[in-house]
Amino acid sequence: MIGTATSPTLRAHSMLQQNVAGIKQRLETARTEAVTGVAADIGRAVGGDTAKVNMLSEAIDYARDRTTVLDFEGGRMSTAQLALEAVRGGASETLDALRFAENSTQPATKAVATETARGALEDTVSRLNASYGGRPLFGGDSGLSPMGGSGELLDAVRDIFAANPGDTAAALAEVETWFDDPAGGFQTGFFRGGDGDAPTVELNKGERAATSVRGDDRSLRDTMRGLAIAALAGEATDDGARDRMNDASTGILSTAGGDVLDLQSRLGVSEERVANALAERGAEVTTLSIAYNGLTSVDQAEAATEMRLLESQLEASYLTTSRMANLTLTNYLR
Repeated sequence: MIGTATSPTLRAHSMLQQNVAGIKQRLETARTEAVTGVAADIGRAVGGDTAKVNMLSEAIDYARDRTTVLDFEGGRMSTAQLALEAVRGGASETLDALRFAENSTQPATKAVATETARGALEDTVSRLNASYGGRPLFGGDSGLSPMGGSGELLDAVRDIFAANPGDTAAALAEVETWFDDPAGGFQTGFFRGGDGDAPTVELNKGERAATSVRGDDRSLRDTMRGLAIAALAGEATDDGARDRMNDASTGILSTAGGDVLDLQSRLGVSEERVANALAERGAEVTTLSIAYNGLTSVDQAEAATEMRLLESQLEASYLTTSRMANLTLTNYLR
């Protein structure tokens, strides 16, 4: 008798619990969609055709990855340009000081040229040893700091002049060999960067660009050579030797300044290509994202309306469950 009386109530209670669980699940989905605007079930939103959605997602990830890489390389190139501009500026200041000293008989004026050159050389070597993102700017395909110190370079050049007392022309020729000959001291000891260029960066599939220059570029070697000679001119044993060293430095720096500018221009061409590729990848991310959202998005207002409706249904279900829990055999028989 009791079993017969209670069975319909138990079945009804079980069905009500199942209904509550279903409402809870739909409510959670509606809440998520109302907040994010993205379909909780992508497969259902696209009618089971997930291939297009997956392809769009992969394309967006690739474009975003390219954007990150290109932005980093653009930052490296901008930093390198600033370094090269400073190198060229130091050489120009030294050149101005040398030309002013050439027309002056005052020892102090010539001393200014020497100190200007020394300071410019220190700054040049320091900037060519700079890093960005944990990688040397001018080290080629090596991760090592590409240069020794400016004091090390001056000592090497000083030794050459000391080995040729009274013969400035021979010393200058040996200094040029030290800087330019592959077997000279610059390449075999002072420059510690890689023999190859730094890896190129991918602009687009199948298209790449060089984004760096090496510290042993001819224009930079000439700049350091001119600055080193001018910095040591004050140590010359006589005025004639000092003047010949200053004259040599003036000639070297006059040419090197234009060569560094050419180097900046070549880097600038790659810099522009990277900037254009970065803009293209950014636009690509936007376009692909619009297409992706068009397939996977939901109307947030509709989702919010459904959420409120489901909340009302859930409250009603809870109320019914509460009433059934209070239903006794006596209540049922009445």
